[in-house]
Amino acid sequence: MCDVLREALGDEYAVATVPHGAAALELTKHHDPAVILLDLRMPIMDGWSFVEQYRRHTDGATKIVLISGVPDLASQARRMVADAYVEKPFYLERLLATVALTLNGHAR
Repeated sequence: MCDVLREALGDEYAVATVPHGAAALELTKHHDPAVILLDLRMPIMDGWSFVEQYRRHTDGATKIVLISGVPDLASQARRMVADAYVEKPFYLERLLATVALTLNGHAR
């Protein structure tokens, strides 16, 4: 999935991918991304734990887009105060549109 997203987003955006939430948290200590595409089910540190810890050390300016197949993702997104979400399985065009809208301040 990371390779597909890097390929799809790489023409328009600078993209970094990591294999799990702990690596993402470490990466954000050195880089300030505009948007984070986050799966909730990851090894080592899941998306819920990542968001909790990430928000402890940031100003909250980075947009978070959840990508997951968990039941009732809309409720999870509201609870986590995510800027947007895309349910798995998804069409790539839907994800690209969500990223663009989120970065332009029009996320759902």
